[in-house]
Amino acid sequence: MTQAGRILQMRLDGLAEAMQRMLLDTAVSPVAREAADCASALFTAGGELLAMSEAIPLLLGALPGQVQALFARYPAEGMREGDIFLANDPYSGGTHLPDIAVMLPVFAQGRLIGVAASLLHHQDIGGTRPGSVPPDATEIAQEGLRLPVMRAGADHRLSGEMRGLIAANSRVPQTVLADLDAQIAAALTAVTGLRRIVGDLGVDGFLRAAGELLDRGEAETLAALAGLARAEASATDGLDPDAALGTSSVSVRLTVAPDGLIADFTGSSPQVPAPINCVASGPLSALLYAMLTLLPEGAPRNGGLLRCLRLILPEASVVNAAPPAPVNARTNMVRAITSTVLAALAGMDPKRRPAANCGMAYVIAFSGQGRDGARFLATEIVAGGAGGGPDAPGAHGTSTDVGNARNTPVEIIEAELPIRMISAERRRGSGGAGRFPGGDGVRRVYEALSDGIAVSIRGERFQRVPEGSAGGGAPKPAAAQIRRAGGAVEILGPRSAVVLDRGDRLIVESCGGAGDGAA
Repeated sequence: MTQAGRILQMRLDGLAEAMQRMLLDTAVSPVAREAADCASALFTAGGELLAMSEAIPLLLGALPGQVQALFARYPAEGMREGDIFLANDPYSGGTHLPDIAVMLPVFAQGRLIGVAASLLHHQDIGGTRPGSVPPDATEIAQEGLRLPVMRAGADHRLSGEMRGLIAANSRVPQTVLADLDAQIAAALTAVTGLRRIVGDLGVDGFLRAAGELLDRGEAETLAALAGLARAEASATDGLDPDAALGTSSVSVRLTVAPDGLIADFTGSSPQVPAPINCVASGPLSALLYAMLTLLPEGAPRNGGLLRCLRLILPEASVVNAAPPAPVNARTNMVRAITSTVLAALAGMDPKRRPAANCGMAYVIAFSGQGRDGARFLATEIVAGGAGGGPDAPGAHGTSTDVGNARNTPVEIIEAELPIRMISAERRRGSGGAGRFPGGDGVRRVYEALSDGIAVSIRGERFQRVPEGSAGGGAPKPAAAQIRRAGGAVEILGPRSAVVLDRGDRLIVESCGGAGDGAA
C-alpha cells in the first residue's frame, strides 16, 4: 500500500472511532454508555465497508447487511442530503429487534460520497417482556416493533412521526429516543470528517482512493488465506441440549478457493420455535472476526475482506432463520458459530490458534416500577473466560471473540436499579486446566431491594462446554440460581424469566475458557 493510502485508511479508521466515541459519550442507556453494546462504521457510496470502529464484531458484522438493505430499497439517486434511515428487521440485514441501525448518506459538492452507520442495542422496543428479549418467545411478533429500512427523518433530524412510533412501542421511550439521537450525533461526526477529507482530495480523488483501499484489503486477505497450512477443515459445536427442542448444532466446512474462503454451514440444525436462532448476519459476523485475526498488522480492515467470503447457509436453519422464527437470544448462537469457525481455522493453522473461548455471555434485563412510580429498565452483560494458549494462559472475565462489551460497573447497576450487588468476582477454578489454562469466568450475586423486579436471563454452556486443546481440560459449565429470602433455592436454565422480591438473590456464574496442552 502506498504511503498516501495508509494515511487515508488511518484517517477513515480514526473517523469511525470518533463516531464510536461520540456514541459512547452521548448515549443514555447503561448498556451503551457503560457496556459499549454498539458499533459504528463508514461505507462507500456503493455500500461497501470502508472503515470500522474498535467495537463489537457481533454488531460490526451486521452493518454491511443493513447498508445493503438500505441501497436495495432506496437507490442512491433517490437519497437526499439530510436523510435519516432506520432499520432493525432481522430478516433484512439486521440482528434482533433491540439493535436499531441508524444510517445517514453523506454528500459533498452535491454528490453521494458514503454512508455513516451505527448499530446500538436499545433498552426496549416492545414485545411480551421488558427489554424486548423474551426468553420464551416462539415467534418474532412477540419480540417487539419490527422496522424494515425506512426514511425516518430529514435535515438530520428524526421526524415527529417516527419519534411518536417509537414512543408508542417502548416501555422506556425517552431512553430509546435519546440513544437514537446519540446515533445521529455520531453520524454527523462522520459527515463533517468525510467532507474534510474530500476537501483535501476532491470528490473524484476520494472515490478513486477509497476503491484502491478496498482492492488492497482484498489482496491482503487473499495473501493471508494462501499462507494457511491447510486449505480445508471442518468443525462442529452447538448450544445446550433442550428437552423440548433437542440439540441445536452448528456445522461448518472452510475451504480456501482462488477467490477467497468458502464457509459451508450445511448440516446445521433446522430453526426452532425458541429465540436461539440467528439470521445471516450472525455467521457473517463470525467470519469477519475470524478473518481479521489472520490479517497482518497494518492491513486495511475494510470491505475488501468481505469480497473474499462466500457463505453457504441452509435455509430455515439455526444459522439462517426464516420468518416467523424468534431470534432475540441469538447472541450465544453466534458465539457457537464463532467457536465452530475458529475451531476449523485451528485445523487449518494449528500453531496460531488458542483453545476455545467460553462461547457464551449472560444478557440479563432487569425491569420494574420504582417507589416514585417511574419504570426502570436496564440490561447487564456478563462475560466468561478466554481459551488458553498457544503461548499464554487465557484471560479471566473478558468478553471474547465476537463480543467486545465491557463489564458494567457495580456503581452504575446500583444507581440505575433497586439492586445491591453482593459480589462481582472472578469464578476461580472455572477455566480448563492445562499447560496454558483457560481463563476463569465471572460470578455475580444481585440482591433485590424491592418487590416485583422482572428479570429475563439469556445464557448458555450450562451443559455443553468447549473441549480443551492438545490435552488441555474443559471448563466448568455456567450456572444460575435464585436464593429466595425465605431460604428456598431455584435452579435456573440458560433462558429464564423470573421475578425477584425484596431480599431475593440472583446468582449467575459464567463458563470459563478451555485449557491448552496437558498440565
